[in-house]
Amino acid sequence: MSLLNNLMAHPLDEGYAVAARSRPSQGNRPNRSRHRILLVIALAVLGFLLAVAASQNYRSAPEAEKQRKELITRINQADARLTELRGQQTKLADEVRGLQAGGLSNTSEGAALQQQLDDLELQTGAIAATGPGLKAVIDDAKDSDDKEGRLLDVDLQQLVNGLWTAGAEAISVNGHRLTSLTAIRGAGSAITVDYSSLTPPYTVLAIGDTATMPARFAQSSGGQWVQYLVSNFDVRMTITTEDSLLVPADATIALRYAKVGGPK
Repeated sequence: MSLLNNLMAHPLDEGYAVAARSRPSQGNRPNRSRHRILLVIALAVLGFLLAVAASQNYRSAPEAEKQRKELITRINQADARLTELRGQQTKLADEVRGLQAGGLSNTSEGAALQQQLDDLELQTGAIAATGPGLKAVIDDAKDSDDKEGRLLDVDLQQLVNGLWTAGAEAISVNGHRLTSLTAIRGAGSAITVDYSSLTPPYTVLAIGDTATMPARFAQSSGGQWVQYLVSNFDVRMTITTEDSLLVPADATIALRYAKVGGPK
């Protein structure tokens, strides 16, 4: 009976239990040591790679900054050269118009033709325009971010279209004359007019009848769009009437098509 009780209480021989306790302790020690060695080696390699990368960045930083400054200098020089060439172009165009006016003013037909040319050049933006009109200064919200409060190209388009609807005869944005060929686009976080990047605030000059333009602009879809931005996104805008404004000519405009006139 005692033998049966012993078998029920201890179904396995005690030697199995001793072997089971001794086997993990003897087998895990080498594995744990091996894992620790591999971990130390991996950390050492990672630290070495980070040190090499940091060293390379440190050595290349002065050269990168030098190249950046050289690039900025070249861009500024190119912009200055472009401004100089546009000034020469405007000067030569004025001389051509003077010679043209002198040649056409000798006859009544020539004078009528010159008047027609002046009207067409004014409409196409080939010559500067002066007169009374509206001056609108629009800017981002004071605490604007990338999502709200920052003006987009479509906002400037709406403002300009509202002024055209209100009866504007000539418009410029930050000194750039708008014509039928002018593009207002977004380039990253900047707005470009005639492919020139502009920075806020944006000053929009519109020559026209100051007695009717303000009310007509407020009623236009463009004016309502801008007012929505002011009311809901804290965009800043001021509009004033001016007795005399100067909208410059479009320096980029050029003759594209021509044909011989008169009898053949």
